[in-house]
Amino acid sequence: MSDTAPASPLDQFTGRIEPTKVSLLYQLGLGFVAFAMVLLPVVYVAFILGVGWLVLWHLEAHSGMGENIEGRAALIALGAYLAPAVVGGILILFLLKPLFSSPEKKPQVFKLAKADEPLLFEFVARICQHVGAPVPREIRLDTQVNASAGFRRGWLSFFGSDLVLVIGLPLVAGMTTRQLAGVLAHEFGHFSQGAGMRLSYIIRSVNLWFARVVFERDQWDQTLADWSSMEDVPSIEGLLVKIPLKLAQGGVWVGRRVLWCLMHLGHAISCFMSRQMEFDADSYEAKLAGSEEFARTAERLRHLGLGHAIAMHDAEETYQSKELPEDLPALVSWREKNLTADKRVAIDKLSAENKTQWWDTHPADADRVKAALAWRAPGIFHHEAPAAELFANFNATCRAVTRHFFEQILEISLEKVSLRDAEGVEEGRQVADTYKQNLTAFYDKNFHPLRIKPIELEDSGAWREARAQMQALSKTYGHQLEHLERQQDRQLKQIVGRDLITAGFVVSEPGQFFLTSGSKNGADLALQQTQRELQKLHGMMSGYEGGCARRLSAALGAWRSRQADEAALQNFDRLLVAQRVLAGMVSGLMLTSCTIHSLQVILGNAQHHPDGAELKRQALALVQRIDTAYNECKLALSAIPHPYLPDHPPMSEVMILPDKLENEWDGAAQQIRIFTEVLVPLFIRIMGDLCGFVLEAEKEENVGTASPVPAGAGAAAA
Repeated sequence: MSDTAPASPLDQFTGRIEPTKVSLLYQLGLGFVAFAMVLLPVVYVAFILGVGWLVLWHLEAHSGMGENIEGRAALIALGAYLAPAVVGGILILFLLKPLFSSPEKKPQVFKLAKADEPLLFEFVARICQHVGAPVPREIRLDTQVNASAGFRRGWLSFFGSDLVLVIGLPLVAGMTTRQLAGVLAHEFGHFSQGAGMRLSYIIRSVNLWFARVVFERDQWDQTLADWSSMEDVPSIEGLLVKIPLKLAQGGVWVGRRVLWCLMHLGHAISCFMSRQMEFDADSYEAKLAGSEEFARTAERLRHLGLGHAIAMHDAEETYQSKELPEDLPALVSWREKNLTADKRVAIDKLSAENKTQWWDTHPADADRVKAALAWRAPGIFHHEAPAAELFANFNATCRAVTRHFFEQILEISLEKVSLRDAEGVEEGRQVADTYKQNLTAFYDKNFHPLRIKPIELEDSGAWREARAQMQALSKTYGHQLEHLERQQDRQLKQIVGRDLITAGFVVSEPGQFFLTSGSKNGADLALQQTQRELQKLHGMMSGYEGGCARRLSAALGAWRSRQADEAALQNFDRLLVAQRVLAGMVSGLMLTSCTIHSLQVILGNAQHHPDGAELKRQALALVQRIDTAYNECKLALSAIPHPYLPDHPPMSEVMILPDKLENEWDGAAQQIRIFTEVLVPLFIRIMGDLCGFVLEAEKEENVGTASPVPAGAGAAAA
């Protein structure tokens, strides 16, 4: 046994980094882009002043409107005279608002105390010293596969060296100290040159401002829309009020189009320089960690990014069962380690084929790696220990940051949710992976949740013939499924088109909704035709599906008749009861889910509707349709025990709506989310576990060559 203490990462820096030189032309280009970006808001202000000048000119030039006119005609003339002023005034207010409105305050990212992690802070300071960048005053942590450095207080820190560093803990969990050091060197490389750092901040800030004001909506927009829909006023007086407000809405739309054009102009101007800044920052990563390590780190980032996407999907699924992972970085790292070779090859191939486009703010990975390798930099830091060793207690920090993410960022109340440790989450996700494998083993690629009927058991022993029938028709059925999905997509678009027509919209291009005419009768006829096509297709698919149903019934009946374990039988029966109920409602739920597409299209085109009050009534009718289906579903599931949750409460308990709903439209969207993201995935998991029992029974009987994943009873008890 050696008494030698492990090497400190602080002692592993060898040599020094030569600053990356930038040409005078590059600096002039950066200055020009920054000047152009500042000029764009000036153009916007000039547009506002132009609108104001036109309003004043109108009031002065047409002050004689209404002279020698009496009665109601005088009132109309007065309205015509004041309307441009009202429209212009409202437009100016809406155009001025973005100049003074502040962005919505975001929850603070987890702040790390220097006293708690002295090694990490000193490590970051050493990197800054070698890169030639200011040392950050704060280090914050989040759960993203990313790191970033920026001015700690925004513009208040613009003329100083007051930086904040944000480190994504999945990077720490999945990288070596060398790789993490390279990533941090890249971030601080942006700040190695003071003037360039500030000019780039101006460019990014203006781009973000334009994006925010173009797409952000607030109470002002809602109030203007409500006023424009007023109908409780006399006809002439009502028109005198509604017409200016409608014109004002149109003016606001034009104003936002102006902003939209300026936003894209600014983006086009800044993209080239933004890519050059990324190349410069990459050079510092290559010089610190080495050019070859840069390429390996780029690959690592891609794989961790995919692991993060899968982990977040895992968290979303487990949340439906009132569980969340207590350590997200550990889950990301585990998911990345368990990526199949096919997935790694696919994402690396996609990255290699990706080309940098002129509108990209970052170069493509392949271009960045090529440039880094051209540096032929050996690097000055080669410490290969896990990056987690930079933390005094990495696991505890991950748990604290994960809790902060759920509570502060996502605003999830953890009082109603249990947090599972990394081992428990991994076990649960392995179960989830198991049911997916079972579905593939049973159905091949032909599983479709809307094509499943309630299962009735029969111990007939006819599964050999049923399995042979499925295999014989498998390829044909696969083509039929593709045709079915096309017809269902056609039906969805037709439903949206019909709902638009019912709501009073003029559908000038019915073909985009697969309609032959823009009338309600024409929409109904088109839907009836599609329904006939679907019925015909259902008949053609019955051979494969009949074999599937007989195979399930026979094999599950045999499995149950031979099972002596009482607990396993109870788990099996709960799965079967839940399957029967959900199989009877899943198809209807998904059809109801189409309503949300209609609602989104209707609300998204509200400004084009001639009667706001009527539109609202029609939209509320769609909301009521969704709400009725939701309540009926909840009632049906209130007596069915949940097959997976501890103590098996009613399945209706997973139909959790958020505590805060913005409005009735948000409520409808959340109800549809429960249909599509809670109940349908639950049904799929149940079918996967039942298929596991089938495969187990068939293996015992040596039916075919199916190899069940031996998790049937275990999955049911999870």
